[in-house]
Amino acid sequence: MPDMRPLQPGDPEQIGSYRLVGVLGSGGQGVVYRGVGDREVAIKVLHGHFSHDDDIAKGFLREVEAARRVAAFCTAAVLDVGMVDDRPYIVSEYVPGDTLQAVVRASGPREGGALDRLAISTLTALTAIHQAGIVHRDFKPGNVLMGPDGPIVIDFGIAKALDATTGTSVPVGTPTYMSPEQFEGERVGPASDVFSWAGTMVFAATGRTPFAGDTVAAIVNHVLSGVPDLSGVPPHLLGAIEACLSRDPAARPGAAELLQQLIRQVNPTGRPLAPPLAQAGHGSVADADTAPGRRGSIGRRALIGGGAAAAAVGVSAFALLRPGSGLLDPDGRRTGRPVGDTSSGSLAQSPGTASPNPAASAEPFGTQTGDPVPLPATDGAPTAMAAEGGTVVGTAKGAVFAWDLGPEVTRLGDGGGSAEWVCAGSLGGTPAVASGHHDGRMRLWRPAGGSLASRKVSDPVIAVTVTAGAAVAVSQKYDDMRDLHSVVRLWNISTGKQIGPAISDHFQGVRGLAFGRLGEDDVLVTGDGGERVRVWRLSDGKPLRSFRTGEVGGIELLACGEIDGRPVLVSTHLDATLRVYDLATGKRRKKWEFSDQAPDDRGATALVAGRIGDVPVAVVAHAPWNGDVIVRVWNLGDGDVIGVLGPGPGGAIRRLALAERDGRPMIAGAGEDRKLRIWSLGPA
Repeated sequence: MPDMRPLQPGDPEQIGSYRLVGVLGSGGQGVVYRGVGDREVAIKVLHGHFSHDDDIAKGFLREVEAARRVAAFCTAAVLDVGMVDDRPYIVSEYVPGDTLQAVVRASGPREGGALDRLAISTLTALTAIHQAGIVHRDFKPGNVLMGPDGPIVIDFGIAKALDATTGTSVPVGTPTYMSPEQFEGERVGPASDVFSWAGTMVFAATGRTPFAGDTVAAIVNHVLSGVPDLSGVPPHLLGAIEACLSRDPAARPGAAELLQQLIRQVNPTGRPLAPPLAQAGHGSVADADTAPGRRGSIGRRALIGGGAAAAAVGVSAFALLRPGSGLLDPDGRRTGRPVGDTSSGSLAQSPGTASPNPAASAEPFGTQTGDPVPLPATDGAPTAMAAEGGTVVGTAKGAVFAWDLGPEVTRLGDGGGSAEWVCAGSLGGTPAVASGHHDGRMRLWRPAGGSLASRKVSDPVIAVTVTAGAAVAVSQKYDDMRDLHSVVRLWNISTGKQIGPAISDHFQGVRGLAFGRLGEDDVLVTGDGGERVRVWRLSDGKPLRSFRTGEVGGIELLACGEIDGRPVLVSTHLDATLRVYDLATGKRRKKWEFSDQAPDDRGATALVAGRIGDVPVAVVAHAPWNGDVIVRVWNLGDGDVIGVLGPGPGGAIRRLALAERDGRPMIAGAGEDRKLRIWSLGPA
């Protein structure tokens, strides 16, 4: 039973209808009081610095309200939320008992049936949390209470709410149990909780964390590039935990899926009944695709169910919506569905928005063109895609492909570790494809196949580009002397030499990255966890511009474009907004909300900017936790959504690009099913 200290001067005596009787604990977020009224409750009151702005406080309350949707089995129910003395508070069910962290420290690791019951109970809680549309974001031993009725998960959704109060995209959590995507500024979804659950189970089974380090930065480095220590984990749980600790979120099993696996594997005495995970159609856990330190596809989930009819060859995967009318099929017949209905996998044109002359094209706006093109199953999931100068695709196992948007792909070769970025261009008059890899490899390829150059650096390569002057790679690592500030370097791929000095001031690492042009210079644009955007000249690594976004909502993805002849930066943010900034001045020009998204459907997986004829556009792909495909095509001139690709076959679109075929603009997308698809965007 946790100790409770008496109230001290300055502590409130009453919050809402609850009389406070003592302090259960305090920490970096706030103070937890025990309250009594019609029932016993725990009330967390946040520190004052979390409520310095009315809008931020409202955002916090809104996020916590979402947590009240969670079913109350295996979780401490959220009962109320409000403000006291300008500080937000959360009222939840009181659960007597110590945390899993304290129990293991005092009594040692869990064993046998106790460990199995803990694993199954906590997965049941995560399943309920995810089914309510919530992502925990801070699952750890300190947030599992060992109550008299069994393990209870607490503080679900609180980390998301705290993110909204900081004014930055700094993730709120415990580094040892945080997922790679939380450090890398990528979308945080239910797969992040599965990663954290696995780390928590390692601690419960061994008394150690899977990712050790003497400093926060050392822990971050271990999570991002090290191998987890799983010694001492029982054999019947080892395969599941290995799969959950994959660096690729898409390669981790879902909580509900994993729960079913564990129930089938463990009988009431705690003895394993079946080999781990491999029996469920996920392949062998010994497959190299799921080995620690590798991205992969084992445990990948089929995220889309439905919309199969829209995938038929020659049938549009989209449908056009005329102002004031129902949806039309490809032959112009009305389907009778109401305005805005995209449930069948269609691209619906927004009311009052004209498509870019769809009638002038043999392939109407939104038509899926040709059959999906499969990538070889042995090369892993698609991880990178680009179309400027030629469409190229990289995969989780490092393979690089050229694609002419036809029925086949050309394999250029194996580049090394997971391909983080690919592009095509011309180098000294010679066509070239560049690829950057997680193991530090940077490669130049001939578009027809064969290597032009191969270099290796010690840090993971996170981006590459081919400009008129040089092929440039960007690498990043975390420096343990600078806490959570990463070190970014530019490299000439042809020579392997560093361009300019190392850049060591990206707080929480690079959050969003894009290549563009400012005046006469080819530039790199980066965002970081402090909401700062920086512009660097590629030729010498010199900083040219720096500005802050100035708003709550962490930077997710960046893309460079142009509006009315001026270079702009297009960005997506964790507050579910799309924004446009003047690249030269840093002044925000536009801001729009993804208003139909639930709080934890937020998060973009891909962003590109370009033009459809004379219309500047941004194309944004989302991968909500329930797997529905969402791709929006925005008119950057007036903010109208030209179209939305709704649920359809193939799984969530992870990578996309704007391409051209026969002079017509296209969307090229790579889905969860390892297939490449293209859709028409109307005439050029």
